[in-house]
This record gives sequence, structure tokens and C-alpha cells, in this order.
Amino acid sequence: MKFRGLRFAASARLVRFALPLIPLAWLAAVPPAARAAERVTVSLPPATELAVEDAWRDEAGLPWRFALPEAVRLTPERDGRWERLPGGERRWRLDVASPGALSINLGFPVYWLPRGATLIVRPAVGDGPAVVFDDGDNADHGQLWTPVVPGDAVVVELTVPADATVEPLLELGFINSGYRFFGDSPAAKAGLCNVDVVCAEGDAWRDEIASVGLISINGSLMCTGAMVNNTSFDGTPYLLTAYHCGITGVVAPSVVVYWNYESPVCGQQGGGSLAQFTSGSTLRATWATTDFTLLELDETPAPAFGVTYAGWYRGATLPTSAVGIHHPSSDEKSISFENAAVRQTSYTMNLEPGDGTHLRVVDWDLGTTEPGSSGSPLFDADHRIVGQLHGGFAACGNNESDWYGWLNRSWDGGGTSTTRLTDWLDPAATGAVDVALLDPAASAFAVTPAAGIEVDGPSGGPFTPSSWDFTLTNPGTVPAGFTAAVDQSWLTVAPAAGTVPGEGVETVTVSLAAGAADLAAGRHLATLTIGNPGRGTFETREVALEVLADTPTFLSVGPNPFNSYVTFRLTLPAPSAVSWRVHDLRGRLVRGPVAQAGVFGQNDVVWDGRDAAGRRLPSGSYVLTVTAAGREFRSRVTCGR
Repeated sequence: MKFRGLRFAASARLVRFALPLIPLAWLAAVPPAARAAERVTVSLPPATELAVEDAWRDEAGLPWRFALPEAVRLTPERDGRWERLPGGERRWRLDVASPGALSINLGFPVYWLPRGATLIVRPAVGDGPAVVFDDGDNADHGQLWTPVVPGDAVVVELTVPADATVEPLLELGFINSGYRFFGDSPAAKAGLCNVDVVCAEGDAWRDEIASVGLISINGSLMCTGAMVNNTSFDGTPYLLTAYHCGITGVVAPSVVVYWNYESPVCGQQGGGSLAQFTSGSTLRATWATTDFTLLELDETPAPAFGVTYAGWYRGATLPTSAVGIHHPSSDEKSISFENAAVRQTSYTMNLEPGDGTHLRVVDWDLGTTEPGSSGSPLFDADHRIVGQLHGGFAACGNNESDWYGWLNRSWDGGGTSTTRLTDWLDPAATGAVDVALLDPAASAFAVTPAAGIEVDGPSGGPFTPSSWDFTLTNPGTVPAGFTAAVDQSWLTVAPAAGTVPGEGVETVTVSLAAGAADLAAGRHLATLTIGNPGRGTFETREVALEVLADTPTFLSVGPNPFNSYVTFRLTLPAPSAVSWRVHDLRGRLVRGPVAQAGVFGQNDVVWDGRDAAGRRLPSGSYVLTVTAAGREFRSRVTCGR
């Protein structure tokens, strides 16, 4: 049975219109394949028929289609052939063919492998790379969907180790025949006005470009999505895309995301690699009103892929310019630029603000979008996602508009955890309005000194020291961005942002500002924060400025009562002699006077509860008198032996 999609009359030029996909359960309701099949062959309809259907799909706004699914029921128990290998392993093989297809990908609605077992899908002809899965790909939803394998025939091999005590569970349910292979079908190429992300125009957006992937759905449909960060900076693999891509809870396990599918040369718009992928996801939230869908991928993209997690902004301020990163017609990744402010409207409408659910890109100044771009992120000038592509009329050769579901409205969405973003992107309920990009590959750097800074001086200054350096040391080979900020106006910090080179250092200098001279006498505290935005980490250092009065100042006395000793603490505006003595409550001198040299700043007078001969005095209260720079301080202290 061939599923060729629904047909709709062409009634408008609008593309990427929200329509549901056919549930997998409908496709599965077909007779099982013949028993004991060793080779399974499916076929494609004529190319002219497919072209007509695809034109209708584009007009109706359905997701871009690249393959036709054939529903089957093939299992190792009934089909293929088994053999025992010399080492005792058992291997099952099934040949799958679709004559004339450009690619084949497979859907296994039942997948579970015991430890040591492997499933390999490889081209039947040639030495193309094999795709290997194992027990690490077992998922709670029990499914597995493969990436595309070039060619019109593949071999499926299941190997079970000799010591396996549990049989694998495996059922091949869908054979998907690719008739438009990403970027290699001249008739399906994206318009020439698109700009490859590898071009110089993308240089300032490298971190954001790495967050965007091409999404395969049900092994036959394509959209674009982007990894998004959350306020916990914990690397949870959330992927933002469009509601109209049709990814329901049933469909989510079929999602395959291709990473870094990009042209190797600027202007080539071809030659990209599909070798980097992740398979499977779970639906977390979706809402038709702003056309958003949030998925959590089954696995975190491998570190070697260099995938980042884009930052976002959920505030109400409209972007003054915008950038779109996407896969037009499911080709290699492109970048588009809008230099004017975006507008707040209803979907497909120009009236402002309309229902306020969408952001309208009035007309792209460089590049465009196409079917396949659906679900792609829109970034503001601060490199933060503000929405995802719903639809529009934009294309090469026109100046028409696109509409993006606004993240500001998606944040609270439909008011439940399954219809809004807040529960997932702000799990700790911090209330953050924006979040920076997370780059898991960014190096961690050390900040020295680890201790805070103590500064003192007389009222009006000078203060010593007046500036000091913090050193950022990056032991890794990957450069790491940093930020630096202080929270008090009597300090400055420079530079406020920069990059610590791989295996290099950078210096951040904190200095006292002119306002420090106006501070009142006393202890003033400030905090220096040095951030590593790429990793979502921050370090703080306390800066303490002690402004000394023009005359001696009492600070504290304690502990009081005391057992072993009591400390009287004062500050001096300049070095001078300090004298102290102790009387009992009858006025009799029991210790002193004792002279000691006083220094600028903090000074301590310590009495151990003894008289001049070293004898311990009885428990009780005494008066400690301290004289310095013409001032006398008295404090009643209690000895509690």
C-alpha cells in the first residue's frame, strides 16, 4: 500500500499552512507482508504523479515531502533469514529494495535489543557507510527510525551475541522511499537567492547556526528546528519547531534530526553531509495558536557535532531587525536577513497588532524562506530566538512577508504544561525574560585569585590598592567567551566581555571609580561576576572597601562575655600610639596602662583577663578603656570563668 498524501485544491499562494499529518496508526492498518520474505520490494509511482501531488502539498502548506512511506510488518521470527556465525553469534538479514529510489529510510515501531546485540542498516551496493544501532538506542517509546541511506536498496542485519539470555524485539513497520533526496534533486533545489550559512554573511552567527537542524518526520516529511537552552543551563535537549509540522505524541518517536547539513563552499547550495543525526523524541508542549511545538530528543547530540542550544527572549519589545536560519526546500542550511523592525500581527495579516500572536517579517533584505524552512528560528539583533516560522508568501524574486509564532505569546501559551513553554524552558520558575546561548563544547576557565579583595583608605581617598587584576586561564583548546560586571557604581571593570583563547589567558581589571571618594565612612561591599555564557557558569568575587573616618572609630568588642580573651577593635586614620587599661567596677586599676603602636586602618587591643603580674582575675565585669589619637573609648566587658 502506498500513502501518497491528501489532495487539496490550490486556493491560495500561502505556504506552510497548518494541517495535521495522517497518524501512524492509520498507516499500520494494512495486511502483514508475506511470511518468510528474504527480500522485500516496494515501488514508487511515476515522477509526474509525485510532482503534481507535491505542487498541491506546497499550495496547501503541508510539510515538505521527500519520501513515500510503505507500511509493512516484517519481523525476524517470520521473515528474512538467520545464520550462525563461527563465534556462536546469530545473524539475521533482510534485503529491502525500492527500484529507482534516491534513498531509503526505515521505521521500526518495535525496537528493543539486549546488551551486545546490534542492528545495522547499510547500502546493498557499494561501500557506503553503515548505520549502526545497539541497546543504547532502546527508548521508552520502544521505536527506532533510521536516517536516510543513499541508493535504492539496503541490507538490514541484526546480530545477537552467543551469550544473550533474552531475545530482541524487532518489527520493521515502514519502508520509506526517497524520491527527492536532500539537495541532490535539481528540480527540488532551493531558490538561488538563498545564502549558504558557510558564506561570510554567517560569520557573526556561527554559534546560532550550530543550533539549527533539519527534521525528518515519519521518514517522509521535512521541517526545520532549533535546539533551545533553558534557565537551568543543564543541556536538556529541547528542540523548538512548528505545530503545523504535525509532530504529535504518536509521531514524535519518528523524528530524526540532521545536524550540520551545510554546503562546504559558499554559493554551492549542495554537497552537505547527512552523517550527523539523532533519532527519536518525546513531545513536551505544542500550541496551534502560535504554531509552536517543543520536543525533547531521546539523546543529546554527540559532542563531535558541535551543536549549541540557542538563547531566547520572551519579552514584549519587538526586534529592530531579524535573522532566520533554516533549510529551504530541505536543502543545505541557509541564512536570511531582515534589516527593518518586525511587526506584531495576526497570522498572515498586516493589521497591527491584530491578535498579537505572530511576528511579521515584512520582506527579507537578503535571502528568503521556502517549504522545508517551517519551524525554523527567528533571531533578534541580540542573537536570541523570538519565534519560529509558521508560514508566509516570501520567495526568491518577491518582497512578500513571512509570519513567525511569537515566543512572547507561546511562553504562557494555552495555560497548561502541554501547551506552553514556561514549564520546560524555565523549570526553576526563575522568571527570566531572556537566556543566553549554551555551548556545551566551550572550554571552562579558571578565575584567580579565588579570594575577594579588601581595600581601605581615609574618607575621600586615596585607597590602596586602587585597581587589581583577575586572571582567566583556559586550559582547553577551544576559545571561551566571558563576561564581567560589577554591581556598584563606585567600581568599574574592563573589559566587560571578550574571549579567553584556547590554552591562553585573559585579564579582567577592576578599578575604583571616582565615586569611591564620595562614600561615607564604613564598610562598603560590591560583587564582581565573571561569566562563561557558553557553559552557563558564573563566578563571583566580593570587593570590600573600608572607608576610614578622619578620627579614630570604634568597630567592635568581643566575645563578650569572654573566657580566654576579649578583643577591642578600632580604626585609625593614621599611625599613632594606642594605650589601654582595665578597671574593676569599684574604679581600681587592675591592668595597664599598656602601650602599643597603632597602624593606619584596623587595630586590635586584646586583654586575656589577667593583671599585670599574669594572675587571673575573678569572674565579673570590668571596664576596658582605649585611648588613641586624642580620643578615649570605654567598654564594659564580662569575664565568665
